[in-house]
Amino acid sequence: MKRTLLSLLSLCAILMYAQSDSLSTHAIEEVVIEEVRQPIVRYSMLGKSYWSVKSLQAMPMSDPLRNVQLLPGVQTASENVGGTFIQGCDNSHNYTTINAAPVYYPMHLLGYFSTFNSSYFQDLTFSKSVRLTAANRLGGEVGMETADTIPEKTGVSIDLGMMAVQGAVRVPIGNKLSLAVGGRYSNVNIFYDGLINSMMENQRIAYRFSDVNAGLLYRPSERDYITADYFEGVDHANFKVLTYMINSALKWGNRTASVRWQRKGGNLSQDHSLYYTAYRSDLAVRQTDSRVHLPASIRTLGAKSEQRYLSEHCLLTFGGELMYHTVAPQVPQITGSFAEVSTPVQLQRATESALSAQADFMFGNGMELIGGVRASAFHHECLRWGIDPRLTLRYQPSGVATWQLTAGSYTQYLHQVGFSSNGLPSEFWISSSGDIAPQRAGKVSLSWQQDVLDRRYRISVETYITRLTNQVEYKGNVLGLITEVYDLNENLVVGDGHNYGVDLMLQKNTGRLTGWVSYSWAKAPRSFLREGVLVAYPSVHHREHDLNVVLNWSISGKWNLSATCIYATGTPYTEIKNAYILGENGIVNYERHNSSRYPALMRLDLGASYRLPSFGRVAHTVKFAVYNATFAKNPISYHYKNFKGNMLYKRPVYLFSTAVPSVSYFVQF
Repeated sequence: MKRTLLSLLSLCAILMYAQSDSLSTHAIEEVVIEEVRQPIVRYSMLGKSYWSVKSLQAMPMSDPLRNVQLLPGVQTASENVGGTFIQGCDNSHNYTTINAAPVYYPMHLLGYFSTFNSSYFQDLTFSKSVRLTAANRLGGEVGMETADTIPEKTGVSIDLGMMAVQGAVRVPIGNKLSLAVGGRYSNVNIFYDGLINSMMENQRIAYRFSDVNAGLLYRPSERDYITADYFEGVDHANFKVLTYMINSALKWGNRTASVRWQRKGGNLSQDHSLYYTAYRSDLAVRQTDSRVHLPASIRTLGAKSEQRYLSEHCLLTFGGELMYHTVAPQVPQITGSFAEVSTPVQLQRATESALSAQADFMFGNGMELIGGVRASAFHHECLRWGIDPRLTLRYQPSGVATWQLTAGSYTQYLHQVGFSSNGLPSEFWISSSGDIAPQRAGKVSLSWQQDVLDRRYRISVETYITRLTNQVEYKGNVLGLITEVYDLNENLVVGDGHNYGVDLMLQKNTGRLTGWVSYSWAKAPRSFLREGVLVAYPSVHHREHDLNVVLNWSISGKWNLSATCIYATGTPYTEIKNAYILGENGIVNYERHNSSRYPALMRLDLGASYRLPSFGRVAHTVKFAVYNATFAKNPISYHYKNFKGNMLYKRPVYLFSTAVPSVSYFVQF
């Protein structure tokens, strides 16, 4: 039993010391990133937002999702938190796509990198609330798009960095067809092994990832775009405890394939796609001849269609989608000399469908009214359905000011649960069923924006409140995997919650110095019924205060400096009260769920790029960046290690407790 207990403690470690108790004992318009002398971001409130991925090279961190997290209402990420938390919603509430094909876990290195190769993609679209015609989700929407033009010549871009090596090539095949291929590889131990493992005592962490993109673009006419895309990415994380000869490994990966036909322009536009997407995680812990194995996966085959008709004063949008899911929730597989436990995998096969209609009426007095409804159905064990109306009233009294009021309801049939709610790859998906109702949300938001001083500055304010129901969390713990008969439904609890807050943003849009300051005040309480008692606590991603400062200074045509400064309230976690071994049983007692908080997160990232002289078609740039330039110590968790009687002592665990420098060389031709 002691041997198995050590293995399970190592299991917690490979999860980056994630909160392991769960509940066991206790609207924007537009975002545009231009070239250096243009504003970094144009932020407003009217629906979908657009980023230019190429221009992110000017930022200290050029990853698309990391820069989205600098906007108001999008939670600043801790070093161990993967995912994007938008206005209090969970990471699993978001809808993330590659050319309209959904991706279930779009993160590498616990969120330090996303799965999006910035050398391969052209644009990023972002919305704080998922569009009516997009998907059955409660949160926001992030979409990566590739180029929609046929290049005149072969183009190559290569980015050689200390953190990762990536590149892409686009090749024209005649006047109407082109091929694009991209790839990326990272092994952080090559340059940063000392930073990662220097503070580990008889322990070692190793991590690497790779991904590949490939796509065909066919333009049979000026209005028609036909694309075929493929993406595959895989991560390998290893954690070794040398003293006890424990080896823990976590492997996860995505795979997507899609075919899409778009017809743009004219009064009628269309967007049709057929896709396949899959995500799999595999957590394994070994000690001598004993092994704990926790596989999980989700696969979806889907088809979607959207059509828009534009008349003089109205835009009509119709959409439909049909999906077939195969979900394999996480179940323990234990082998070795101590125990043999093989829990059968209960595949959940489900169908999901939706129809939507929306009308956008534009009036001559600056008023705009957008209304629509989404009807959806889901079948696994029984039929579940939802009707979600949406309404937006927009008023522009002048060319520099906008008011917007939005109200709507949302339904989501897929749930994500696990030992932690931090958006880690060990979390797994489950479907709604006869025992698990769909998640639902009702949201109301009021927004205002104003351009001032000849449009050089923009002020934006948004306040919102969201009511959540049927939120599912995992109440099991790692010890229960072998000490109890495993039953997924017995380890789930269902509750409700609220998200409410205020987002503020001030932008400077012109001049050599551009950037923004954003501040968010937010709360995300949750409540669950446990043994007849209503238990209330803040969600694991609850940050009351979040401040971001982003600056970009174009000194000349060659030099560019950038900086991002972050301050955020620490997130909640559950403190271990005491732990001891009684006979051969490990006993752990926790404080009240999420009743403690980590220290406030503070970090300064700096970047500088120098454009080298070009020769021929070759343009190249050297970029210097420093992550955590002030050597801030932001603990990602606490490591409990020394038993004395029934007392357990802790020490903070840091992913990066010092400055992390990097140098990269970018060449394009």
